[in-house]
Amino acid sequence: MTTTPTGTAEDASTLLDVRALRKVYSGKGRGVEAVSDLTFTVAAGELVCIVGPSGAGKTTLLRCVAGLLDCTSGEVVLEGRQVTGPPAGMAMVFQEYGRSLFPWMTVRQNVERPLKEKKVPKAERRRLVREALEAVGLAEVHDAHPWQLSGGMQQRVAIARAVAYQPHILLMDEPFAAVDAQTRADLEDLVRALWKRLGVTVLFVTHDIDESVYLGQRVIVLSNSPTVVLEEVRIDLPDERDQLTTRSGPRFAELRAHVYELIQQAKQGHRPAG
Repeated sequence: MTTTPTGTAEDASTLLDVRALRKVYSGKGRGVEAVSDLTFTVAAGELVCIVGPSGAGKTTLLRCVAGLLDCTSGEVVLEGRQVTGPPAGMAMVFQEYGRSLFPWMTVRQNVERPLKEKKVPKAERRRLVREALEAVGLAEVHDAHPWQLSGGMQQRVAIARAVAYQPHILLMDEPFAAVDAQTRADLEDLVRALWKRLGVTVLFVTHDIDESVYLGQRVIVLSNSPTVVLEEVRIDLPDERDQLTTRSGPRFAELRAHVYELIQQAKQGHRPAG
């Protein structure tokens, strides 16, 4: 099984550097340590998936990376700068897409909203919104409201909004957990297509092992809480992937089995050696 050592990157152009990240939620009495010591890097243009047992701190990690939560210790460095708040070059797609869209706004207005806050000129905003909606296959419904769309289409709106923002890195927090299996497969292929077309760096959190292997170039497997990196698995599948051929291949099965085994070890409290 091909793995890379924790905290290293084969590409010299590191975009994201998570260094000894620790997060403790304070409360009455003792605090709760959600993340113990997370260290890893993501190279520019990489698509990296993160998996781990339920309660392993995946969302906590992503929110620290996004600057939405303060680190108790350690640091997150994006493009050479420490993250102390939401970085300008980052966009995030949440699992609860319905709550992230404004129901009183049209699809176009939802996608345009962050660009207005960014003070992008009107003509440029229109171009970016049009191109983003075309990229996710929603050009024909730009005047519809989110409540008029299916769950899968609403999530495409959320993805289009992130794409239009032109981020250097896109964070995705279990974005397809609430859609049906066929829609999920379509959205997985959409993410890979956009990633290849735009060259954006993607950090994708999921609880679905098959999804992580299908999407990623690497899968970072987290331990049980308090969380550390259990192992990084290099996904050496062909760059061109499709739902039928890729998932039915023997190498996919091998990688899936290895990641599944790591998750089971994490549930049993296994920690990395040393």
